Amino acid sequence: MSKNMLIIEDDVVSRDLLRLVFEYDGFDCREADNGAMGLAVLESQPFDVIILDNAMPIMSGLEFLNHLKRQPPQTEIPIIMITGLLNTEIREKATQLGAYAIVGKPYDLGELRALVSQVSTKIPPQPLETSLLPK
Repeated sequence: MSKNMLIIEDDVVSRDLLRLVFEYDGFDCREADNGAMGLAVLESQPFDVIILDNAMPIMSGLEFLNHLKRQPPQTEIPIIMITGLLNTEIREKATQLGAYAIVGKPYDLGELRALVSQVSTKIPPQPLETSLLPK
């Protein structure tokens, strides 16, 4: 049985690339181009993992996490946030709001795939590799 992934990313090229990579890895992927649309898609079916951009129109990734935190059954879904602007404040807010990991852009697809594999197989959290952190 394949796992379900929700990709919330406003950049169509990035979203398509993520979908292609993770479909190749065996995921059934659904897409949304902002956080508000992501919340609507999330109501349609259960998901095993969410990849979430932060800087998006209409509703940002942090706003999405804030809304999701108020919906207890959904708070169990591992969320990997990707962002082009990664600083201590964003990292702390995302972590407080329940993000499993925060990855800076540009990200290494191999490392992102390993992180998704880790969370989707319910492996206990491991410390993030320093290579996932922005330089």
